Amino acid sequence: MKKNVFLIIFILLAVIITGSILFKKSKIPSISQNAKIGMPAPDFVLKDIEGKTWKLNELRGKIVILNFWASWCNDCKVEKKAIQSYLNKNGAPDDLLFITVLYKDNPKTVIEMVKKAGFTFPVLIDDGNVSFIYGIKGVPETFLIDKNGILRHKIIGPVEWDNPHIIPHLKQVLS
Repeated sequence: MKKNVFLIIFILLAVIITGSILFKKSKIPSISQNAKIGMPAPDFVLKDIEGKTWKLNELRGKIVILNFWASWCNDCKVEKKAIQSYLNKNGAPDDLLFITVLYKDNPKTVIEMVKKAGFTFPVLIDDGNVSFIYGIKGVPETFLIDKNGILRHKIIGPVEWDNPHIIPHLKQVLS
């Protein structure tokens, strides 16, 4: 009799544990939503550090440079200065948009840094879902999205965005 009671308790615990694991996994975006080169860039809705809502699918018609970064990353800081340097020299082009997304960072710290550095590009706050969907493993990582919303390239590591040859080349390739 005791063996049957223990067997029933064991089976019930196994069912409960399996059910809770499956429930948690159902909240994670499916693999089909992950970013893949040559496919539409996964859409997202995020707020920036000023409270404005950004929806990727509303940016069709523009080349989007989607850059994941963190304030604790030295390469990221150098790269953000290069983005701002490009924008200061060339203005914000109508057909290209730099969008940066915080990765595992404290927005309050970043707000102070952005103000102090005078960054004018959007800084979006990720809750972890967007970086998961885009498969971010470290920072900086950048995704190049063409005017039709197709993900064309992934860059791992910092880019010298203020190099005068980079943006014209990207515009030619991604238009």
